[in-house]
Amino acid sequence: MSPEGPTGDRSKEKAPAGSKAGDAPSAGEHVTSRGRWPEWARRPGPMVVMGLAYVVAMSAIMGARRVPLTPDYLLLLLVPVLLLSARFSRVAGDWMPFASMVLAYEAMRALVQGDGIAPQVTALADAEIWIFAGHDPNQVLQQAVSGSALHLLAVAATVVYFCHFAVPPVVGLALWITDRTQYLRFVTALFGMCMAAFALFVLVPTAPPWYAAQHGALRGVTDLIVSQHTLPGFLSQSYSSLDPNPTAAFPSLHAAFPILGWLALRRVYPRGSWILFGWALLVFLSVVFLGEHYVIDVAAGVALAAAAWSVMMRLVVPRVAVLRAGRDGRPHAEDTHA
Repeated sequence: MSPEGPTGDRSKEKAPAGSKAGDAPSAGEHVTSRGRWPEWARRPGPMVVMGLAYVVAMSAIMGARRVPLTPDYLLLLLVPVLLLSARFSRVAGDWMPFASMVLAYEAMRALVQGDGIAPQVTALADAEIWIFAGHDPNQVLQQAVSGSALHLLAVAATVVYFCHFAVPPVVGLALWITDRTQYLRFVTALFGMCMAAFALFVLVPTAPPWYAAQHGALRGVTDLIVSQHTLPGFLSQSYSSLDPNPTAAFPSLHAAFPILGWLALRRVYPRGSWILFGWALLVFLSVVFLGEHYVIDVAAGVALAAAAWSVMMRLVVPRVAVLRAGRDGRPHAEDTHA
């Protein structure tokens, strides 16, 4: 049975025993608006589709007007959809972690530049070559194609690479509209995962393959985003602000974000979540091909996401009541025995 049940106008529904008509919705309820929307539009499924369509359309308009789609702009794009779905106070409270992560990501540049810690350049390169019996996957992929095929693939991989910023808020939107409890689990796990990764980036900065190649630690690897001119001119000028920390390779958050999103979506969208898993595989291939990450970085990102979700479901959820509530406001049966 599909999880996309109607939300309707709850002011006309019978209140659960022990509650009052004016009580605030529980953590597990849908958060779709109570306005006079058509019946089909009050279902979480159409709300998710309309929200995603709006974000895609506005992103295309911003691209046509040469406005870089940075994380802060992306959050601003989501505000109208969120406000149509719930009251301002709930939007502000539930989405504050995303704003915090954007600020933390932007703050990393100043921290890394001022901490005086030299990045690890040769360690990961040597480990990668040892694991793959003297071969470097970055070099193998980049030298497998040439000419116009190389340029086209590099452009496609660049598009996938820069969609990295969009994955968490889009997954969050789909969960928030459909099942707020699962959204809270996802955003809590995401926040903890990012803070752990940020701390590692600051304390143990690690260089990507293209950086290692520029410093003589690898051969035959280039930064395809730069060498193939895969970004339009106006975006090339903003490249440094779009990717502010060049020595944050291990673990790969490009790999961690879609995997964590897939794990969170599986309960709510059992079949649809596999689309995100397929996207994750495409991300893995793209970041290695572009020379932005080693395979080791990708594997570490996957492990980080799996660990963050496991900690959430096994340790945090059983101890935090608001994270145990189902969409009907009652605890999930399987969570009460976690």
